[in-house]
Amino acid sequence: MPLSLHRRVIVVSDNSALSCLAELGELDLLHKLYGTVVITTTIQREARHAGAPEVLKRFLGTPQPWLEVVPDPTRYLEETNALDPGEASAITLAWQHRPDSLLIIDEKRGRRVSSALGLRITGAAGVLTDAAAAGLVDFDDVFRRLGTTQFRLKASVVDELRCRHRARPGNPPEQRPPE
Repeated sequence: MPLSLHRRVIVVSDNSALSCLAELGELDLLHKLYGTVVITTTIQREARHAGAPEVLKRFLGTPQPWLEVVPDPTRYLEETNALDPGEASAITLAWQHRPDSLLIIDEKRGRRVSSALGLRITGAAGVLTDAAAAGLVDFDDVFRRLGTTQFRLKASVVDELRCRHRARPGNPPEQRPPE
């Protein structure tokens, strides 16, 4: 059997992106964009917690063939000591699979630690932007709907993402109202 020249990218998600996409009714974007997504048992537990979105709890109540739940790493990275257990487990798992991992994480401190460790990261907004670029969702519609959820994103970040999205080949230029 010939060796594959392409290594499989391990996509690891923290709970925040799952919660956000669940609130939007867009969890299937993870599968459409990345194929298999991996979460730790701690992330699964967080996603089933009483405060989690009901739609996410229902989603996780049915086995999803593209969502792989793996045991937590036996030891978390020392750099993750100040983070919550879900973030620490996701970052440690992604670090164990570097450079073949992509970590989906939104919390500011978790992103800072991940970046310092040299991990490749994105967040819920990055997932939505990539989905819009792939033609899976309308950029303006999905970010308008994002604003109606508990997920918080600065308007300046959305504006920057919109500019990047519009600059990609094949995307329509921004529509400006007549003056």
